[in-house]
Amino acid sequence: MTSEIRHSPSDIRYPPSCVDPLLQARLERNELAVAFAQELIAELGRVRAIPILARAINRMQSEAARALAGQLGDNSLAALGEYFRRRAREQGILEVLEASEQRLTIRILRCPSTEAFRRLGLDEIAPLFCASDHAFIRAFNPQIRLSRTQTIARGGACCDHVWEEEEGT
Repeated sequence: MTSEIRHSPSDIRYPPSCVDPLLQARLERNELAVAFAQELIAELGRVRAIPILARAINRMQSEAARALAGQLGDNSLAALGEYFRRRAREQGILEVLEASEQRLTIRILRCPSTEAFRRLGLDEIAPLFCASDHAFIRAFNPQIRLSRTQTIARGGACCDHVWEEEEGT
């Protein structure tokens, strides 16, 4: 009989020289969520727990999108493009490849969230956050659609996001 290895909060603290600030922030932000997710999975099993977690993540991301639109004072693709340009300058983990009124294309080169979930021992949660990007954009602006061919969480070299304004809007 094997027992599941669980990580205690002290297991994820790394010396500052080992973890960059973006990763440390993700570790701290997700530590409690991972603990709850592990307990939910242990109690209900993966088949029942994962859809519940996905719904909760979608709801959380939708709320974050509405808050971002409010913070920006604008829910246009242009405003979202400017937001990602600022993040690219500040964080250095993504590139804005195209930003216009009708289309926004970014490439995420590194995903601290995926890294954090892996270090916290529940990397299967990361793809749920990727999937919630669709709920995020619907809440940000229902006239914008997201397409993507790969994510880091699913083994891709990068995350390639393309947002487009729907025709006729």
